Amino acid sequence: MRKMKQLMSVDKYIGGIEHAAMHLLYARFIYKALRDLGYTEGDEPFLNLVHQGIILGSDGQKMSKSKGNTVSPDEYIEQYGADVFRTYLAFGFSYLEGGPWSDSGIKSVKSFFDKMNRIFERYLETANSDKGESAPVLDTIRHRTIKAVTEDVERFQFNTAIARLMEFRNAIAEYQMKDDRNTVFELDILKDYIRLISPFAPHYSEDIWEMLGNDTSIFDSSWPEYKEDKLTSKTIEIVIQVNSKNRCRIQIETDVSEEKMKEIALKREEIAKEIYNKTILKTIYVKGKLINFVVR
Repeated sequence: MRKMKQLMSVDKYIGGIEHAAMHLLYARFIYKALRDLGYTEGDEPFLNLVHQGIILGSDGQKMSKSKGNTVSPDEYIEQYGADVFRTYLAFGFSYLEGGPWSDSGIKSVKSFFDKMNRIFERYLETANSDKGESAPVLDTIRHRTIKAVTEDVERFQFNTAIARLMEFRNAIAEYQMKDDRNTVFELDILKDYIRLISPFAPHYSEDIWEMLGNDTSIFDSSWPEYKEDKLTSKTIEIVIQVNSKNRCRIQIETDVSEEKMKEIALKREEIAKEIYNKTILKTIYVKGKLINFVVR
């Protein structure tokens, strides 16, 4: 008989805890028999085992037709779409522990997708310009998010990965409020963002990727990589307030003194017009966060 090419062990086996015992018994028996015949390498068919948790009914009990607490995926996919459903499965529970189904949970994920749509729509509505300001703080958040999501996915911590992507989306939306933003920089940010969300929302990501001007599949692109020197920002964003109302935000060096911060803030046009012919009664400075001028 012609000798087969030797088979190697699988790096990772993922399965439900209720079925793993018999599956593993069969697989190990067959693999070891093939090993003795010289067809496999190594002693075990799987190098690593991961059990996913069980999704329970909304009542916290194991799903059962007799209990009437089962969930039909088709109904939710029809209402929210496959990618919202898929992302909720990743976000709504710890992958390794599972948990009870929640209708409010999937609605919050749908809201997240609606908010994601808005950051891409804002970009597409804006003429490209490389003359505006980039944002070192947003760039730092980008690289921190890439690092965190990469590590979370490798550890099967999908819920925390998506939580980080929600925070990243908020930072992008805040940057988009600037009148002089740099849309070339913004496009670079958005491309990394959509690639990070693509494992959870593949159909949605493919559509957005094409809308951003790409003519190949997002899954033919490489996974974003972070840079160590970008993980720590040399600048911070400070909110400037007058009578506790936000008037503008500025980027400053992290080591700027309170006096220098006050001087910079008072020179801003938005602040100057607010305090014109008024008396500054008090200045409140929260290092690294805000400066507030109390005037009358």
